[in-house]
Amino acid sequence: MSYTRNVIVIQQSQEMLEVLHNHRYKVLEATDCIDGIRKIIRYRPDLVVAEISMKALNGFSMAKILFKLQIDIPIILTSFIEKHQKQAATHENVVGFMVNPSPQTGFDKKAFVARFDKIFRQLKTRKRASSEHAYKFRQHEWANLIGLSVKKRVLLVEDDDIFRTLTLTKMDAGNRYNLFTSSDGVEGVFKALLVEPDLILTDIMMPNLDGMAMSQLFYILNKPFPIVFLSAKDDEATQQKVQKAAGILGFMNKSLIKDTDQFLKQIDTYLDQAAKMAQARKKAYQEATADNLKDLEEGKSEFL
Repeated sequence: MSYTRNVIVIQQSQEMLEVLHNHRYKVLEATDCIDGIRKIIRYRPDLVVAEISMKALNGFSMAKILFKLQIDIPIILTSFIEKHQKQAATHENVVGFMVNPSPQTGFDKKAFVARFDKIFRQLKTRKRASSEHAYKFRQHEWANLIGLSVKKRVLLVEDDDIFRTLTLTKMDAGNRYNLFTSSDGVEGVFKALLVEPDLILTDIMMPNLDGMAMSQLFYILNKPFPIVFLSAKDDEATQQKVQKAAGILGFMNKSLIKDTDQFLKQIDTYLDQAAKMAQARKKAYQEATADNLKDLEEGKSEFL
Protein backbone atom coordinates (compact mmCIF):
# COMPACT_ATOMS: atom_id res chain seq x y z
CA MET A 1 0.00 0.00 0.00
CA SER A 2 1.34 3.44 -0.94
CA TYR A 3 0.93 6.33 1.49
CA THR A 4 0.21 9.89 0.42
CA ARG A 5 -0.06 11.61 3.82
CA ASN A 6 2.12 11.81 6.91
CA VAL A 7 0.94 12.11 10.50
CA ILE A 8 2.81 12.57 13.77
CA VAL A 9 1.07 10.90 16.70
CA ILE A 10 1.76 11.54 20.38
CA GLN A 11 0.67 8.88 22.88
CA GLN A 12 -2.21 7.42 20.89
CA SER A 13 -4.25 4.24 21.31
CA GLN A 14 -4.02 1.25 19.03
CA GLU A 15 -7.53 2.05 17.82
CA MET A 16 -6.43 5.49 16.63
CA LEU A 17 -3.38 4.06 14.89
CA GLU A 18 -5.60 1.62 13.01
CA VAL A 19 -7.93 4.41 11.87
CA LEU A 20 -4.98 6.47 10.62
CA HIS A 21 -3.58 3.47 8.80
CA ASN A 22 -6.92 2.87 7.08
CA HIS A 23 -6.94 6.48 5.92
CA ARG A 24 -3.55 5.91 4.28
CA TYR A 25 -1.49 7.95 6.72
CA LYS A 26 2.15 7.11 7.27
CA VAL A 27 2.63 7.28 11.04
CA LEU A 28 5.60 8.75 12.88
CA GLU A 29 5.34 8.51 16.66
CA ALA A 30 6.65 11.03 19.19
CA THR A 31 7.21 10.25 22.86
CA ASP A 32 5.78 13.52 24.24
CA CYS A 33 4.91 17.05 23.14
CA ILE A 34 8.52 18.28 23.31
CA ASP A 35 9.59 15.48 20.98
CA GLY A 36 6.43 16.13 18.97
CA ILE A 37 7.21 19.80 18.33
CA ARG A 38 10.75 19.00 17.27
CA LYS A 39 9.55 16.32 14.83
CA ILE A 40 6.76 18.53 13.50
CA ILE A 41 9.31 21.24 12.65
CA ARG A 42 11.67 18.71 11.08
CA TYR A 43 9.20 16.64 9.05
CA ARG A 44 6.26 19.05 8.49
CA PRO A 45 3.51 16.38 8.55
CA ASP A 46 0.05 16.75 7.05
CA LEU A 47 -1.60 16.11 10.42
CA VAL A 48 -0.79 15.85 14.14
CA VAL A 49 -2.78 13.70 16.55
CA ALA A 50 -1.88 14.34 20.18
CA GLU A 51 -3.08 13.38 23.64
CA ILE A 52 -3.97 16.40 25.78
CA SER A 53 -2.99 15.20 29.25
CA MET A 54 0.77 14.83 29.35
CA LYS A 55 3.55 15.63 31.77
CA ALA A 56 4.75 19.25 31.89
CA LEU A 57 3.82 20.19 28.32
CA ASN A 58 0.30 19.16 27.28
CA GLY A 59 -1.54 19.04 23.97
CA PHE A 60 -3.12 22.46 24.42
CA SER A 61 0.30 23.99 25.07
CA MET A 62 1.75 22.32 22.00
CA ALA A 63 -1.04 23.72 19.82
CA LYS A 64 -0.45 27.21 21.23
CA ILE A 65 3.30 27.04 20.64
CA LEU A 66 2.91 25.90 17.03
CA PHE A 67 0.44 28.72 16.39
CA LYS A 68 2.81 31.33 17.83
CA LEU A 69 5.60 29.93 15.65
CA GLN A 70 3.27 30.28 12.64
CA ILE A 71 3.58 26.56 11.86
CA ASP A 72 0.17 25.85 10.38
CA ILE A 73 -0.23 22.09 10.81
CA PRO A 74 -3.78 20.83 11.59
CA ILE A 75 -4.07 19.12 14.97
CA ILE A 76 -6.52 16.58 16.36
CA LEU A 77 -6.48 16.46 20.16
CA THR A 78 -7.59 13.40 22.11
CA SER A 79 -8.46 12.89 25.76
CA PHE A 80 -10.22 10.53 28.15
CA ILE A 81 -12.03 13.62 29.48
CA GLU A 82 -14.90 14.75 27.26
CA LYS A 83 -15.10 18.25 28.73
CA HIS A 84 -11.74 19.08 27.13
CA GLN A 85 -13.58 19.43 23.83
CA LYS A 86 -14.72 22.97 24.64
CA GLN A 87 -11.18 24.19 25.30
CA ALA A 88 -9.84 22.38 22.23
CA ALA A 89 -12.26 24.37 20.06
CA THR A 90 -10.62 27.67 21.12
CA HIS A 91 -7.38 26.88 19.25
CA GLU A 92 -7.35 27.95 15.60
CA ASN A 93 -5.04 25.14 14.52
CA VAL A 94 -7.02 22.37 16.29
CA VAL A 95 -9.36 20.83 13.71
CA GLY A 96 -11.02 18.26 15.93
CA PHE A 97 -11.34 16.53 19.27
CA MET A 98 -11.86 12.83 19.97
CA VAL A 99 -12.56 10.97 23.20
CA ASN A 100 -10.14 8.09 23.73
CA PRO A 101 -11.57 4.58 24.07
CA SER A 102 -11.31 3.24 27.62
CA PRO A 103 -12.65 0.36 29.75
CA GLN A 104 -14.72 2.91 31.69
CA THR A 105 -16.43 4.53 28.71
CA GLY A 106 -16.49 1.51 26.46
CA PHE A 107 -15.56 1.57 22.80
CA ASP A 108 -17.95 2.02 19.91
CA LYS A 109 -15.69 1.42 16.94
CA LYS A 110 -18.28 2.54 14.41
CA ALA A 111 -18.84 5.87 16.19
CA PHE A 112 -15.09 6.36 16.67
CA VAL A 113 -14.41 5.86 12.95
CA ALA A 114 -17.34 8.07 11.99
CA ARG A 115 -16.02 10.88 14.19
CA PHE A 116 -12.60 10.71 12.56
CA ASP A 117 -14.17 10.56 9.07
CA LYS A 118 -16.06 13.77 9.78
CA ILE A 119 -12.88 15.55 10.87
CA PHE A 120 -11.02 14.13 7.88
CA ARG A 121 -13.60 15.57 5.46
CA GLN A 122 -13.32 18.99 7.09
CA LEU A 123 -9.54 18.97 6.57
CA LYS A 124 -10.05 19.18 2.81
CA THR A 125 -11.80 22.56 3.08
CA ARG A 126 -9.77 23.98 5.96
CA LYS A 127 -8.38 27.49 5.60
CA ARG A 128 -4.92 28.31 6.88
CA ALA A 129 -4.76 29.91 10.32
CA SER A 130 -3.96 33.61 10.14
CA SER A 131 -0.53 34.68 11.40
CA GLU A 132 -0.71 36.89 14.47
CA HIS A 133 2.78 38.33 14.24
CA ALA A 134 5.12 39.82 11.65
CA TYR A 135 8.84 40.26 12.25
CA LYS A 136 11.56 42.11 10.40
CA PHE A 137 15.20 43.14 10.58
CA ARG A 138 16.15 46.77 10.97
CA GLN A 139 18.81 48.18 8.67
CA HIS A 140 21.65 48.13 11.20
CA GLU A 141 20.70 44.59 12.18
CA TRP A 142 21.14 43.38 8.61
CA ALA A 143 24.61 44.93 8.65
CA ASN A 144 25.43 43.17 11.92
CA LEU A 145 24.04 39.88 10.65
CA ILE A 146 26.00 39.68 7.39
CA GLY A 147 29.16 41.45 8.57
CA LEU A 148 32.48 39.77 9.29
CA SER A 149 32.78 41.22 12.78
CA VAL A 150 33.99 38.91 15.53
CA LYS A 151 32.08 40.88 18.15
CA LYS A 152 29.60 38.95 20.27
CA ARG A 153 25.95 39.04 19.23
CA VAL A 154 23.56 40.28 21.89
CA LEU A 155 19.77 40.28 21.46
CA LEU A 156 17.74 42.66 23.62
CA VAL A 157 14.05 41.77 24.04
CA GLU A 158 12.13 44.63 25.63
CA ASP A 159 8.58 45.90 25.02
CA ASP A 160 9.08 49.37 26.51
CA ASP A 161 10.33 51.64 23.70
CA ILE A 162 11.99 54.19 25.97
CA PHE A 163 13.86 51.65 28.07
CA ARG A 164 14.84 49.64 24.97
CA THR A 165 16.38 52.76 23.38
CA LEU A 166 18.14 53.72 26.60
CA THR A 167 19.59 50.22 27.04
CA LEU A 168 20.80 50.09 23.43
CA THR A 169 22.48 53.47 23.87
CA LYS A 170 24.33 52.20 26.93
CA MET A 171 25.36 48.95 25.24
CA ASP A 172 26.48 50.70 22.07
CA ALA A 173 28.66 53.14 23.99
CA GLY A 174 31.68 50.84 24.02
CA ASN A 175 31.12 49.44 20.51
CA ARG A 176 31.63 45.96 21.99
CA TYR A 177 28.70 44.01 20.56
CA ASN A 178 26.64 43.39 17.47
CA LEU A 179 23.23 44.44 18.75
CA PHE A 180 19.79 43.13 17.80
CA THR A 181 16.46 44.08 19.31
CA SER A 182 12.90 42.79 19.60
CA SER A 183 9.84 44.49 21.02
CA ASP A 184 8.20 41.31 22.35
CA GLY A 185 8.87 37.65 23.02
CA VAL A 186 7.50 36.29 19.74
CA GLU A 187 9.70 38.55 17.64
CA GLY A 188 12.52 37.66 20.03
CA VAL A 189 12.11 33.96 19.25
CA PHE A 190 12.25 34.47 15.49
CA LYS A 191 15.22 36.81 15.62
CA ALA A 192 17.15 34.52 17.95
CA LEU A 193 16.59 31.58 15.59
CA LEU A 194 18.01 33.63 12.72
CA VAL A 195 20.77 35.50 14.56
CA GLU A 196 21.86 32.79 17.02
CA PRO A 197 22.96 35.32 19.65
CA ASP A 198 25.72 34.72 22.15
CA LEU A 199 23.48 36.22 24.83
CA ILE A 200 19.84 37.26 25.17
CA LEU A 201 18.86 40.06 27.53
CA THR A 202 15.12 40.04 28.09
CA ASP A 203 12.43 41.57 30.21
CA ILE A 204 10.19 39.12 32.07
CA MET A 205 6.78 40.81 31.94
CA MET A 206 5.81 41.30 28.29
CA PRO A 207 2.58 40.99 26.32
CA ASN A 208 1.96 38.12 23.88
CA LEU A 209 4.91 36.03 25.08
CA ASP A 210 6.71 36.77 28.34
CA GLY A 211 10.38 36.23 29.05
CA MET A 212 9.86 33.07 31.09
CA ALA A 213 7.72 31.44 28.41
CA MET A 214 10.27 32.46 25.78
CA SER A 215 13.05 30.71 27.71
CA GLN A 216 10.97 27.52 27.82
CA LEU A 217 10.27 27.75 24.11
CA PHE A 218 13.98 27.83 23.32
CA TYR A 219 14.40 24.66 25.40
CA ILE A 220 11.57 22.94 23.54
CA LEU A 221 13.08 23.98 20.20
CA ASN A 222 16.51 22.63 21.23
CA LYS A 223 18.07 26.08 20.98
CA PRO A 224 20.28 26.56 24.07
CA PHE A 225 20.60 30.32 23.90
CA PRO A 226 21.93 31.76 27.17
CA ILE A 227 19.43 34.15 28.72
CA VAL A 228 19.73 36.89 31.32
CA PHE A 229 16.59 38.54 32.63
CA LEU A 230 16.77 42.33 32.70
CA SER A 231 13.81 43.37 34.81
CA ALA A 232 12.59 45.66 37.57
CA LYS A 233 10.65 42.72 39.00
CA ASP A 234 13.13 41.32 41.53
CA ASP A 235 10.95 39.89 44.32
CA GLU A 236 11.87 36.57 45.93
CA ALA A 237 9.27 34.55 44.00
CA THR A 238 10.62 35.84 40.68
CA GLN A 239 14.20 35.09 41.70
CA GLN A 240 13.23 31.50 42.57
CA LYS A 241 11.56 31.02 39.19
CA VAL A 242 14.64 32.38 37.45
CA GLN A 243 16.89 29.91 39.27
CA LYS A 244 14.72 26.94 38.21
CA ALA A 245 14.32 27.78 34.55
CA ALA A 246 16.42 25.97 31.94
CA GLY A 247 18.93 28.12 30.09
CA ILE A 248 18.85 31.10 32.47
CA LEU A 249 22.27 32.44 33.38
CA GLY A 250 21.15 35.15 35.74
CA PHE A 251 19.19 38.28 36.55
CA MET A 252 19.96 42.00 36.41
CA ASN A 253 17.81 44.75 37.83
CA LYS A 254 17.00 47.46 35.29
CA SER A 255 18.41 50.07 37.63
CA LEU A 256 21.91 48.75 36.87
CA ILE A 257 21.99 50.55 33.53
CA LYS A 258 22.45 53.83 35.41
CA ASP A 259 26.10 52.80 35.82
CA THR A 260 27.22 52.17 32.25
CA ASP A 261 30.63 50.71 33.11
CA GLN A 262 29.20 48.28 35.68
CA PHE A 263 26.37 47.33 33.33
CA LEU A 264 28.72 46.47 30.46
CA LYS A 265 31.08 44.65 32.82
CA GLN A 266 28.21 42.44 33.99
CA ILE A 267 27.22 41.67 30.40
CA ASP A 268 30.81 40.67 29.61
CA THR A 269 30.80 38.38 32.66
CA TYR A 270 27.65 36.64 31.46
CA LEU A 271 29.09 36.28 27.95
CA ASP A 272 32.18 34.57 29.41
CA GLN A 273 29.98 32.25 31.50
CA ALA A 274 27.84 31.43 28.47
CA ALA A 275 30.89 30.44 26.41
CA LYS A 276 32.21 28.18 29.17
CA MET A 277 28.85 26.47 29.72
CA ALA A 278 27.94 26.06 26.03
CA GLN A 279 28.66 22.34 25.68
CA ALA A 280 26.91 21.35 28.90
CA ARG A 281 23.88 23.41 27.94
CA LYS A 282 23.69 21.83 24.47
CA LYS A 283 23.76 18.35 25.97
CA ALA A 284 20.98 19.16 28.45
CA TYR A 285 18.77 20.58 25.70
CA GLN A 286 19.34 17.61 23.39
CA GLU A 287 18.23 15.19 26.09
CA ALA A 288 14.99 17.18 26.37
CA THR A 289 13.34 15.82 29.51
CA ALA A 290 9.99 17.22 30.60
CA ASP A 291 11.38 17.48 34.14
CA ASN A 292 13.25 20.62 33.10
CA LEU A 293 9.89 22.30 32.55
CA LYS A 294 8.11 20.75 35.52
CA ASP A 295 9.45 23.18 38.10
CA LEU A 296 7.76 26.06 36.30
CA GLU A 297 4.22 24.71 36.74
CA GLU A 298 3.56 26.59 39.98
CA GLY A 299 4.53 29.81 38.25
CA LYS A 300 1.58 29.35 35.86
CA SER A 301 3.74 29.66 32.78
CA GLU A 302 2.05 30.66 29.57
CA PHE A 303 2.46 27.20 28.09
CA LEU A 304 1.83 24.90 31.04
